[in-house]
Amino acid sequence: MLQWTGVVRNDLLDPIPFAHILIKKTYRGTVSDDNGRFTLITHPGDTLLVSCIGFKLGKIPVPKITNTAPKHYVKDIILETDTIKLSEVVIFPWKTYREFKDAFIALDLPEDDLQRAYHNIAVIQEQIYSAIANRPASPTSNFRDVMTARHNRAMNYGHMYPTYMITNPLAWANFFKALRDGQFKKKDNSHSREQYPNQVEDYIKNNPEQ
Repeated sequence: MLQWTGVVRNDLLDPIPFAHILIKKTYRGTVSDDNGRFTLITHPGDTLLVSCIGFKLGKIPVPKITNTAPKHYVKDIILETDTIKLSEVVIFPWKTYREFKDAFIALDLPEDDLQRAYHNIAVIQEQIYSAIANRPASPTSNFRDVMTARHNRAMNYGHMYPTYMITNPLAWANFFKALRDGQFKKKDNSHSREQYPNQVEDYIKNNPEQ
């Protein structure tokens, strides 16, 4: 009997976790751990079948030992990467080609660029009106707005002035909402002036000799 201990590795000598090691005659075996290590009791002359997804099947003969050789054998197993070519798979939302043909024929496309431009402007106006009325925008618009804001913060952090998206419909909607709520009106600071008098005049009154 011979106890084989080692690590299952790939072409780059990285460990392969959870590889199957079987004895060809008896189909007894083990599985490598998450670091690729394994240990297995074999017999001289056996053949080990080592397999793992993404690698070619390895057939490793167990070395023959003499009476003077140690019964504990340490050696790593190298598996060759297997490249599997799959045929192209095209997924359509239709069950048959006839359904796709009927849907394509019934598709109503704009006749010219002007109609497509009118349609895009209508979509932008709808987004602005929805934001002003505090109605939730579409998930696509929300995602695009959040990603744009994160990109601007990352690009402008610490070394640049903030970027103003003049073509962003949601930014215009927030501007119109702030304008409607009166956030840009001039604030009356008379109460603040009365509560906090001029510090220079107060100092002169309290220190006339200076």
